[in-house]
Amino acid sequence: MAEITVAEAARFTHAALAGCGVGPDDAEIVLDSIIFAHTHGKGTHGLGRLPIYVRKIRENLMTAQTPLTEISTAPAIALLDAAHGFGQVAAIRGMRRAAQMAKNTGIGLVGIRHSNNFGTAAFVANEAVKQNMVGIVFSNAAPAIAPTGGKRPLFGTNPLAFGFPASSDQPPILLDMATSAAARGKIRLAGQNGEKIPFGWALDAAGNPTEDPEAALEGSMVPMAGPKGYGLSLAIDIMAGLLTGSGFAGTAKPLNHPDQHSDCGHLMFAIDIAKFMPVDEYQSQISHLIAATKASGDLGAVYLPGERAAGFMHGRSDRIPLSVAIMAKLDALAKNLDIAPVSPCDNSTANSGKMHL
Repeated sequence: MAEITVAEAARFTHAALAGCGVGPDDAEIVLDSIIFAHTHGKGTHGLGRLPIYVRKIRENLMTAQTPLTEISTAPAIALLDAAHGFGQVAAIRGMRRAAQMAKNTGIGLVGIRHSNNFGTAAFVANEAVKQNMVGIVFSNAAPAIAPTGGKRPLFGTNPLAFGFPASSDQPPILLDMATSAAARGKIRLAGQNGEKIPFGWALDAAGNPTEDPEAALEGSMVPMAGPKGYGLSLAIDIMAGLLTGSGFAGTAKPLNHPDQHSDCGHLMFAIDIAKFMPVDEYQSQISHLIAATKASGDLGAVYLPGERAAGFMHGRSDRIPLSVAIMAKLDALAKNLDIAPVSPCDNSTANSGKMHL
């Protein structure tokens, strides 16, 4: 296991993105998404993706700049084309556009076409929360889930998120989930670590339950709640993929596809709370909801969505953990870009064991 400081993660990310031609404003958004992932316990969406970004930019499968061309617009709706740029940049700027419209109309809805994976959906929803708005995020993804009764993956794990502001002394409520029984990243991680996965997470290529992560990646993910998860994945594919003019029905590709654009789509909603009630009244009511929710169980037993993630860094001395495999990839990237490698903390044991992120 290795540990690096958040500052070191930021330094390396800035250098890597600059090294492949990403402008400073776009790079800042990508950096924020990577740090958010690592500091909220979602390291699979963090630094390990930098080598993918660099490769795709160099091979013209991803653009270093994310222009966001306007395709259509209305008082509360906009459709933007990301030109196969960074999903984080497209989604955050799209959510900012949605929030700007919501200030006038009460709600803003922005669709993004021709994009890439945007990291954690909670990061995007939180952009609305920071403006005292409710944020809702949908995105489709590469085929991973077979329809109930089917054997061939057709729909992505299609993340969705809801973000709700709380009072100043409480973290926001951030529900961030995939439509599969388990995150695909957990299966990849199990494969890297030589571990089995629980039955009920995935099926092999023949449609049989498997505990082998490699067979699972060749097969399909089990949808959460059976047909309900399949139906939800289908609905998100329609809303974020078909409606936006992106890939859908199995045509969106993984972020790390060797020779094709990802072509996934996003849909972001921002809802202005002040159009429903005074913000201070909302904060009082949401505090009551949080208290009532926690009081439904033993002390310390009940958590709100996103609460554990918000507390991930407590006691970590501003250090984030990285796996041996990710450290090796970042070292190779540093040599490739001729930048200073990631420097682990002095007491890290980068050559030992396996990691959780």
